[in-house]
Amino acid sequence: MYKSIRPLVQAKRFVFNRRGDGVHSPYAFYLITKVIRNPYPYDCFRFLAPKYLELSQKLKKDYRDRAVYQIKMAELVFRLATFHKAKNVSLFAQEQSILEPYLLASSKVENLFYHKVKESLEGRGEGLNLDTSLIVLEDLKEDEVKLYLDCFIHHIKLRQEQGKDLMLLLNTNNPILRKRLKLFREELQPIVSLSLWGLEIFVWRDAMTKGQYKVFNRL
Repeated sequence: MYKSIRPLVQAKRFVFNRRGDGVHSPYAFYLITKVIRNPYPYDCFRFLAPKYLELSQKLKKDYRDRAVYQIKMAELVFRLATFHKAKNVSLFAQEQSILEPYLLASSKVENLFYHKVKESLEGRGEGLNLDTSLIVLEDLKEDEVKLYLDCFIHHIKLRQEQGKDLMLLLNTNNPILRKRLKLFREELQPIVSLSLWGLEIFVWRDAMTKGQYKVFNRL
């Protein structure tokens, strides 16, 4: 049902949001018009796409929507990491992720902390690296949702106390994350929230106009 109505909702978003109308945050407007809808590819995309096409197909077969397997989505995550100047990134995903090589290809990313979903968050006994400025939530254990939320709430508080920016990306094609999206939004209280097809973007940043926006993006 979700996928069957997707073309209709895409059309509606395109009609009402194609110029960024109604976006009151200058930050969000720039993010939408210059990053998310930027039609020009980075040079590295020409080399990454054919190299990881086989992995993309394998992820689709093995994990379906619990993994990001679309090349265009990986390219968008690359753009967001580069725009955000994310030196330290935490990625929560399955055993393999197409987002890993794309994130590492960004000149802005210096460290990637890969948290594999099969390893219990509680069992690891560790939180996020304090310098993590970008969290990418591709998948999670359904029975550890509260642990994830507590971990993220604590990290958000620390970043805000230090006056540092934070961006969190959620794979909303994933049925577990899509079902919990409202809970994540209510508990984490992002300053700006952008809803794209297959991706939710939460941002915490000083001196930024609060807002929640639906964005048309072609994937």
